Amino acid sequence: MREMNRLKRFKRLSTTILQGLIGLALLLLPQQGHALSFTVDSVTANVGDTFSLNLNVADAVDLTSWQFDLAYNPTLLQANLVTEGPFLASAGSTAFIPGVIDNTTGLISLVSALFVDLFPPSGNGVLATVQFTALSPGLSPLTASNVFLNFSDSGFTVTNGSVCVTGSPACGGGTPVPEPSSMTLLLIGGLTFWGARRWLAPSAAMR
Repeated sequence: MREMNRLKRFKRLSTTILQGLIGLALLLLPQQGHALSFTVDSVTANVGDTFSLNLNVADAVDLTSWQFDLAYNPTLLQANLVTEGPFLASAGSTAFIPGVIDNTTGLISLVSALFVDLFPPSGNGVLATVQFTALSPGLSPLTASNVFLNFSDSGFTVTNGSVCVTGSPACGGGTPVPEPSSMTLLLIGGLTFWGARRWLAPSAAMR
């Protein structure tokens, strides 16, 4: 009897230990959250406006470096400058390269930053900000390429952006078609009624 009780206690203890180990293993497994992503903002502007838009990272873990190229339509936009965003810089020292702007081909290339401090940041934030001037109406895609996060060009999603310079049908602008005024509608209705009476009058006289 004593041996049976001892065996039961041993089984309960073994079960408890096993459950604890399983729970600890689950806690130590990597948490499955949102996927790492790189996103370019979309903006609406007027001709002549100088404006800025951001390039962002989301769900980063210990981000130590990033790089991108950005293509745009040079007949619609002029790129002025690229500045570093606060995501890396707010966590420590960085080495930032603003890249090369070519307003003839419409390409900003080799924009990059390297975190050179102890504890790289995680989470969401702005990597870089690009300043543009809107030149003429139209819709310019903003297409990111050669994107690297933590020296890797895979393992994340890239979402491109656009700039809508108002006044173009391509982004919902253009010259609006004027709606007829109330007086015009009344005049059209009156002429229609008068014409109908003139047409019906001979038919009634013939009867």
